[in-house]
Amino acid sequence: MRVFIVGAGGYLGDALARSFLRAGHTVAALARDGAKAEAFSREGLQPVAGQLDDLRSLAGLADMNAIVLAAAIPFDQEWSVADTLIGALEGSGKPFIMTSGTGVLSHETPEGEWREETYTEEDAFTPPPWIALRVETENKVRAARERGVRAMVVRPPLIWGHGGSKQVPAIFQSVKTAGAACYIGAGLNLYSHVHVDDLAEVYRLALLRGKAGGLYHAVAGEANWRTLARAVAKVSGVEARSVSIDEAREIWGPFIGPLFFGVSSRSRAAVSRRDLGWSPTHLDLEQDILTGSYAGGATAS
Repeated sequence: MRVFIVGAGGYLGDALARSFLRAGHTVAALARDGAKAEAFSREGLQPVAGQLDDLRSLAGLADMNAIVLAAAIPFDQEWSVADTLIGALEGSGKPFIMTSGTGVLSHETPEGEWREETYTEEDAFTPPPWIALRVETENKVRAARERGVRAMVVRPPLIWGHGGSKQVPAIFQSVKTAGAACYIGAGLNLYSHVHVDDLAEVYRLALLRGKAGGLYHAVAGEANWRTLARAVAKVSGVEARSVSIDEAREIWGPFIGPLFFGVSSRSRAAVSRRDLGWSPTHLDLEQDILTGSYAGGATAS
């Protein structure tokens, strides 16, 4: 296949590009400036110059065998971008994959309390109001099967590995800003998680076997924030410390603190395992913090 990735310069997009190249695919990548184009070329990708707000002007999109949207885009712009990319494949039966996230399944836990709710791809749920628009976009993408596109959605949980992530570096950040590895309240709330390479395998398999209108999770395990904070504390030589939701806002900002560490988001990948034959191989996030790619710190991605 010739696969076009929007967002190939990001943490997930880079893993997708490497995975597709190893599988023998040709990978083209949206390059929004010359420096990015040069970097893509060095990595064996084919840069396609363009901007997110002007994708309709890109030549050759209809010639791609598949398109993957892996860029971080404001929720109110996601459907416009997805719609343009789907339009390029309309009537072809070719695959399109949108990247969403299990934030749509999350429950507020301002005291760091444990919640029992966990969801497969097939379970009904009510999204938090702030992210409901993303669920609408998911549904529109999946409905594009009626437009002759094998359109699918992948919902990653907490992504980790190779020293990157969003949440894990934020815990390391709290060491610098608060002098301790912090978590909210009891720290028993948790996020399901997956290694970035295992997640990339979900996309690779979806290109081959995914169904039109498919929705796929990617879950290798789950860990509560107190456990992860204690691991960060150990490698950082500091204490782990519980903070209030208000202190979390001061440490990480008014949005990131509650969003990352003040919710529970638990999911299961029943459909990915059943329909794609997916099986993760990297299972222990805590150990990777202690002795693996995070042992020397972390890189925000």
